[in-house]
Amino acid sequence: MEIFTQLGVDSSLPYQFVVLTITFILANFIFLGKLQSVLDIREEKTVKLENAADDTLEKVTAMQSEYKHKIEDANRIALKNSTEKKNKITQKYTEQYKQTEKELNTLVDSSRAEFSKEVAGNKDKYLAESETLAQSLVQKILQ
Repeated sequence: MEIFTQLGVDSSLPYQFVVLTITFILANFIFLGKLQSVLDIREEKTVKLENAADDTLEKVTAMQSEYKHKIEDANRIALKNSTEKKNKITQKYTEQYKQTEKELNTLVDSSRAEFSKEVAGNKDKYLAESETLAQSLVQKILQ
C-alpha cells in the first residue's frame, strides 16, 4: 500500500480504470478496428500482388522459352528450305551448264573437223599452185 500511495494512487483508481477501459473499447470500436481491417486488407492485397507477380513472372519465363523454341524452329526450317532451294537451283544450272558444254564441245569438234577439211583441201590447192609459182620463179631467175 505504501508503494501505491507513493505513486499517487488513491480512491479514484477504479474510476480511472473504468474510464480507461471504456475509452479503449470505444477507440477499438471506432478507430482501431477499422485500422486493423485496413491493415489486413492491405496485407492481403500486397501478398496477392506478390503472388500474382510471381505467377506473371513464371508465365513470362514460359512464354520466353516458348518464343526462343519457336524462333529456333523457324530458323531451322528456313535454313533447311533455303538449302533445299539452293541445291535445286545448283542442280538445275549444273545440268544446263553440262548440256551447254556438250553442245559447245560438239560445235567446236564439228568446226575443227570442217576447218581441218578446209585446210587439207586448201593445202593441196596451194601445193599445186606453189609448184606453178616455183616453176615461174625458176624461169625468171634463168632468164
